[in-house]
Amino acid sequence: MSAPASAAAPATNSLKSFLPLIGAVLIWGGNWPVMKFGLSHVSPLWFAALRFGSAAIISFVVLGAMRRVRWPTREEWPLVVGVGLLQMAAFTALALWALQYVPPGRASVVAYATAIWVIPMSSLVLGERPSRWQWLATAFSYAGIGVIVAPALGGWQLHAVMGLTMLLGASLAWSISIIQLRANRHVRLGADMIPWECAVATAPLVVLACLRDGAPDVSAMAAIWPAIAYTGPLATALTFIVVLNVTQSLPPAATSIAMLGVPVIGLVLSAMVWHERISADLSAGLALIALGVVTTALAPRLGRLGRLGGSGAR
Repeated sequence: MSAPASAAAPATNSLKSFLPLIGAVLIWGGNWPVMKFGLSHVSPLWFAALRFGSAAIISFVVLGAMRRVRWPTREEWPLVVGVGLLQMAAFTALALWALQYVPPGRASVVAYATAIWVIPMSSLVLGERPSRWQWLATAFSYAGIGVIVAPALGGWQLHAVMGLTMLLGASLAWSISIIQLRANRHVRLGADMIPWECAVATAPLVVLACLRDGAPDVSAMAAIWPAIAYTGPLATALTFIVVLNVTQSLPPAATSIAMLGVPVIGLVLSAMVWHERISADLSAGLALIALGVVTTALAPRLGRLGRLGGSGAR
């Protein structure tokens, strides 16, 4: 009777290790309709600057009270800059700008489809050898994105095309950050690096916002303080700690596939809050991406079954 109990223990521990990631996915899914609300008052660049600026201040204060603020080491700085500029600043600025032209649910699906970039780049840059099942999962993801993007391209809706292009650029920026972190697994970025990453993200966003949009509207910013509180301290300072740790402990493909839970939640909430219509093409695209998720999850087991079948045939 001891064998089943001991076998169940690793499964329980594995589930517990994924609970923080599940929480981060839920928070980020809710962040899309919240960001849409914020954009009704301020520009995309100023909203992004407010998000990471507030996260930087709060995380500096909290870590300072805990006496955990420290200067990044020489090995940490390249990763801190990479996360700040790519995973935070570039991804958020492009995604927010795209929300002016693309509904939040559809936008979240495209922005978080990092699998279309990560699996090919992990092969080209990291020298990893994805299995045929992983390549099949990638093909499903490409097909899903194609179905979602096709209506805008077919009708040549310029604003929609611009928005979707920005979202693909956002997912590419995040994917490059994932590859950079995975290539430097010997350097682990902990919670004490979050303030610096947010500060790195904030600086160029403030400069670009001033150049593009001029001085901020203080009254408009005061009107959206609940949205800033959600996107800054909660959806940035807290969730980036979780996701960064997971990114460095799991294979790139697994991380990118897990993040596909965010658009599903974002789409459902956007349909509820913003009355976004879940059209046939969007449903078909989501189904194909979900098929990619299932294929990736089953890839190790399918690979083992294939090897066993091959050895049995001999």
